[in-house]
Amino acid sequence: MVQGDERRSEKRFDIGSINLPFLGTREEDHSCFQYIVIDISRGGIKFVVPNWVVNREKIQKDDIINFHLPLHIKDNYYNQSVILWTKWDEALQGEVCGARLSNIEKPQYPAFISIEPASMSVNLDYFDKDGSLLCSVIKDAAFLKKGVDIYLEHLIIYFSRISGYPQEEYPQLRESLLVDIHNKVKEHCTQLEELYTKIKEKDIPQSEVAKYIDLEELRSIIESEIYIEIFRIAFSNESVMSYINAIKNLEKRLYSNYNTIVLLYIHSI
Repeated sequence: MVQGDERRSEKRFDIGSINLPFLGTREEDHSCFQYIVIDISRGGIKFVVPNWVVNREKIQKDDIINFHLPLHIKDNYYNQSVILWTKWDEALQGEVCGARLSNIEKPQYPAFISIEPASMSVNLDYFDKDGSLLCSVIKDAAFLKKGVDIYLEHLIIYFSRISGYPQEEYPQLRESLLVDIHNKVKEHCTQLEELYTKIKEKDIPQSEVAKYIDLEELRSIIESEIYIEIFRIAFSNESVMSYINAIKNLEKRLYSNYNTIVLLYIHSI
């Protein structure tokens, strides 16, 4: 463990009021984890990975982390960072990480955390307050999850030719691993489509998002059904992994959708 050395000289904005977890990923292996932002400055960010996540995903110094959460600072939007230090915090019961912001990227939706010269806020100024953004984000999430579904369906057929497994062994692998994962993806597709229909029919205003969205349930639907390490163990063929990585890149957009909904949720409470 690398002990924290907080050397940022810029003014830091504490965001204790935004204490709900977002979803992030490690660039190297696409591992998804929950994190809570502690403070932000113009050059860096401090966040905590809760203890229930630390046991599964260990963040290390020099890891490149995708926040899937646009940070608007001056005229730029940041969505990625490089880990500078980590340390266990007993009070927070989690691994606290300090990171340098990098990778300027325009946000997909007009919802982001904005740092102004004297304050920090969740900025939702550029959309109508009638709840249309929530509806659009959930609709996009349903389409993205459906994309994972279609991708996986085609790959299951293709895997039989490129996996390297003996022909007599592949059906068992297909049923015990691939079909089970595919069924979970289909179930989550259905749940997102049903949520979209409900939100659209009720025409929920922005001020009531928290009344209708269960973030824990939504997170379980959004998070990946595909554990990349299992596929590395099951398939030694690099062609297989290239397709799995393509799905993982698609899933990154799902995490951005989820984090946008968290911002809308925070703004409504």
